[in-house]
Amino acid sequence: MQLYSQMTLAELQIEMERLRREAEEKQKAGDTVGFSILQQKFFLAKSYFLGTKEFFVGQTYQVYGHEQPFTIDYFNGVFAWGRFAGSEEQTGFPVGMLERR
Repeated sequence: MQLYSQMTLAELQIEMERLRREAEEKQKAGDTVGFSILQQKFFLAKSYFLGTKEFFVGQTYQVYGHEQPFTIDYFNGVFAWGRFAGSEEQTGFPVGMLERR
């Protein structure tokens, strides 16, 4: 299998659609572990598709599946590292999981 970092934008779009469909099937079948794995792969592929240009250090975003706002401290590849509001613990997420607030 080709690495996401080596795929073209078109290939990443195809991969994201494939992962979305497979995750949906796993969810319908009640396979929560399989669903979670495919969902994480989807977010990673989406991160390579988006890149980090649209995200900014010091800005606050919503992380998929989390209630608290998340502020970016720095990037490492396609991962944004930062903190949730009210926390000093630094956490990393693929940028594909971030949404504007």
